[in-house]
Amino acid sequence: MAKKIGVGILGVGGIAQLVHIPLLRKHPEVELVAVCDLDRQKAALVAQKNKIPLFHRDAEHFLRTEKLEAVFICTPTNSHMALTLAALSAGKHVFLEKPAARNHNEAKRTAKAAAESKSILMVAMNHRFRPDSMILRNFIEANELGKMTHVRAGWLKKKDKWTRPMWVVDPKISGGGVMMDLGIQMLDICLWLLGNPKVEAVSATAARTLPGKKVEDTVLAFYRLQGGIGLAVDTSWSLMSDESIAYTRFHGTEGAAALNPLRITKQMHGELVNVTPGKMQRPAELYKKSFEFEVDHFIQCIQHKRKPISTIEGALEIMTLVEATYRSVAENREVTVIET
Repeated sequence: MAKKIGVGILGVGGIAQLVHIPLLRKHPEVELVAVCDLDRQKAALVAQKNKIPLFHRDAEHFLRTEKLEAVFICTPTNSHMALTLAALSAGKHVFLEKPAARNHNEAKRTAKAAAESKSILMVAMNHRFRPDSMILRNFIEANELGKMTHVRAGWLKKKDKWTRPMWVVDPKISGGGVMMDLGIQMLDICLWLLGNPKVEAVSATAARTLPGKKVEDTVLAFYRLQGGIGLAVDTSWSLMSDESIAYTRFHGTEGAAALNPLRITKQMHGELVNVTPGKMQRPAELYKKSFEFEVDHFIQCIQHKRKPISTIEGALEIMTLVEATYRSVAENREVTVIET
């Protein structure tokens, strides 16, 4: 039986308490040894509730915890770079919640530190670990849908009372609005499913309609990819609807596919045939399952010294596209990605 990996959590907010701590507690190859949060009382309560031996307020002391081998960074985005660099310098493996950084420069510094380290740095992009995403990637990779022509994706959340932390809408902390929150996730999953083609140019518009918020709440962007593929991404926190919408549609010369729910159709003998494999779980269950697979992947990468499928180099490329998108909005024109 493999030795258990000592894991600690930096930042005990919602994603840590609702997702990572429960998954890590039940993982057979993990021992949760410590948590750390600027709110010392919260850290103490979370540690007590989850039977975690140690809690800290200071990250430096936390990183010196005995048996600590890997760190989950679940703090606001403005602290990601500094905490990741400190953890890597201390010889710890790092699981970094998205977004990896507030901007391209911070992501670049993080990537440089990771390249110089012997530790593993994985950036959390849980949509890659949805079972339906993995199935669809196999179909596209095997050219089952022919040459891809265009993709449309959207994650539109209905306008509602704001319940998320206020730092999310403070650009000094978050780096931006809905583009940094939902846009990077849609960009990442679409490009990953396509095999990570290079993006040549972006044209985007944005709107700020939520009262008192300093960041954009809606972005519509079109990305021109190498090979003649077009990718349209629509994201919003303020959809005027009774319910939120999430969708992804892939169109090729020999077939088409959709996620949420998964459906794959392929041209066979002159007819379009539904070739969706088996019976899939409901999208909400697949979304929950993605976090479990993501955490396990990180642990297995440590155990077997493998490179994760979601890297800081990939996150750096996404940040390049985010900055190109913001530049397109600001300058009201198409921006070639090399300009950024």
